[in-house]
Amino acid sequence: MKRLGIFAALLLFLAASSPDVTQAQTPAWKHQIYFNSGPQFVTGDASDGYKTGLAIDGGYYYRAADAFFIGVAGGYHQFSGEGNVADVDIIPVHVAAKYNFRLTGIQPYIGVEGGPTFVSGATDETNFGVAPRLGLRIPLSRGFDLDLNLKYNVVFTEGDDFTYVGVNGGPAYIPDRPAMR
Repeated sequence: MKRLGIFAALLLFLAASSPDVTQAQTPAWKHQIYFNSGPQFVTGDASDGYKTGLAIDGGYYYRAADAFFIGVAGGYHQFSGEGNVADVDIIPVHVAAKYNFRLTGIQPYIGVEGGPTFVSGATDETNFGVAPRLGLRIPLSRGFDLDLNLKYNVVFTEGDDFTYVGVNGGPAYIPDRPAMR
């Protein structure tokens, strides 16, 4: 958890030290596609019954304003139960929004996702879920970035909510980004 705190502090520092995005020339590109995976650390009461899980996520963002994006996100998150606790699979199908503090170079961002979350385990049910996130996009080559993020997932259930923190990373593609200079 100490590493998560250091990563979050680094993201906040980069965001605070970034120049105002409206001061710079706005890039022409509008679309972003990403794929992430990483370990998911169960928090709260559920951490007694589940091991660290694994998630695979993907999504699409459209730049609706200078630095504001809207889109869709989904994934598959799997957690193994300990003892007599059944394994659980979580499939979020969310709408998403994010704000990039910069649109060029290293790009810190904040965002949130929310919508139906399908849970299967001992029982199958559909619940509402939300997932605020802090992220950092690092350009690798023309149109390709490395997307790193921390996501706090909350699945609202009757009784105790199922919560977990994801430490995710993966490729992001911007199909209409011009060549890097």
